[in-house]
Amino acid sequence: MSEQKILKFPKNFLWGASTSAYQIEGGNTNDWSEWEKSEVRSKQLEKEEKNLDDYICGQACNSYKLFTEDIKCLKELNCSAYRLGLEWARIEPAEGKFNRQAIEHYGLILKTLKENKIKVVLTLWHWTMPVWLSHLGGWNNKKTAAYFARYSELVVKELGDYVDYWVTINEPMLHVANGYLTGKWPPNRRNLAAAWQTYYNLIKAHQAAYDIIHKKFPRAEVGLTMLTNFFEPAHKWNLGEIILAKLANHCWNDRFVKKLKNKFDFLGLDYYFHDRLVWYPPFKKNLNKKISDLGWEIYPQGLEQVLKNYQKFKKPLFIMENGLADADDKLRPDFIKKHLAYIYQAIREGIDVRGYFYWSLLDNFEWDKGYWPKFGLYAVNRKTFKRTARPSAKIYAEICQNNQVEVD
Repeated sequence: MSEQKILKFPKNFLWGASTSAYQIEGGNTNDWSEWEKSEVRSKQLEKEEKNLDDYICGQACNSYKLFTEDIKCLKELNCSAYRLGLEWARIEPAEGKFNRQAIEHYGLILKTLKENKIKVVLTLWHWTMPVWLSHLGGWNNKKTAAYFARYSELVVKELGDYVDYWVTINEPMLHVANGYLTGKWPPNRRNLAAAWQTYYNLIKAHQAAYDIIHKKFPRAEVGLTMLTNFFEPAHKWNLGEIILAKLANHCWNDRFVKKLKNKFDFLGLDYYFHDRLVWYPPFKKNLNKKISDLGWEIYPQGLEQVLKNYQKFKKPLFIMENGLADADDKLRPDFIKKHLAYIYQAIREGIDVRGYFYWSLLDNFEWDKGYWPKFGLYAVNRKTFKRTARPSAKIYAEICQNNQVEVD
């Protein structure tokens, strides 16, 4: 029998879980909800022989109404922090017209979290936007950065007192890639010039929000989240593959952050993917010794490598998302422990990692993949919305409570 090691994390290390507004709230009307019912989307699903109803967000987890149930789950997990998002479309359903009821409701959610001694990590934009803005071209419109600044200013004024950490934008590269290069997500375009414009508009939006938040709260902690992949050459001796991995890392992981001109106080990293690159098409050849329900390779050692990569920015790092689709909950306990072991190793090597947020608190609506992937520590009955803890939730709760993880 292998000997257990106890890995003790630093004092004040944040233990949390993550969600996004659209994926859990329910009852939203935005560009994504419109796209789900569009002819483009219907044809995609018909071609894949999938049931359209399984790919409509609808009521999601009904968390807009049942947020106290979610907070109970967080308390059961002994979480010290919660990453959640706002729905821009709720707050500004028509151009320049703000919904007072929605603002007050979000205020109640954040206030309740604070009363329960749970730190608030608030995401301003997690991929969805108001319908009126999508009709104006969304992030491809040069004016959208100014619209986002106006929205951010309102949020800072109305809700800022409750926020501990600000995430301005979530995974900008994925929106650029899937919205404007592959065209498989809204707005379903394949246009390099549009992708380039969107990329720079997102940079301007973050910078504007950063300044707005710091003007009101000079000591605020403001950052963003990057979907960060671990790229490596399949063959360490192959110069072409070495160059390809370095180029991929620069373009996907680093360049956007460098363009922010140091206007971030921390970086949030979302780690799911390891890409073992080869010199021939399709340029990726993973060994896939262990995979999730989605077929994504489980490669925990890659997390230490992406932390090492982002160390060069000399800012605190948070793992804002890390999880897997695992309906049977057989892989999740080991998944969490092994990823935490590599975070622990990174900290021992001097990397400033401040927190870990499991994705996701709940089984939710997983964007174009619908409802079938199960990422949650809690299962959610789609009819009654009852939250039920998976066995892995108990294991994670012990980790959070004890600020340590036991590994083989």
